[in-house]
Amino acid sequence: MGLKKSIGKLDVYYDRLKEKKAEKIKASHVQKVIGKLQSKRDNLSEELKLAKKEAKIDRLKGKLEIVHEQISRAEWLLKKIS
Repeated sequence: MGLKKSIGKLDVYYDRLKEKKAEKIKASHVQKVIGKLQSKRDNLSEELKLAKKEAKIDRLKGKLEIVHEQISRAEWLLKKIS
């Protein structure tokens, strides 16, 4: 999901928030998710160091890229809601 899609979802969230159809996202919730993502990143990095098969290495690198992107989005969201 690109940044434009994230911004669109955030706009929909704010509209739902105004209509009292959603609860406010708390910074602590986002920080908790960032912590879990960082832990996942660390685990994948360790697993990558131990991997020997090229297919597994490629798969783990792909997963790491996704986790890095998710961390970036979570940090962006944290800035927006803070």
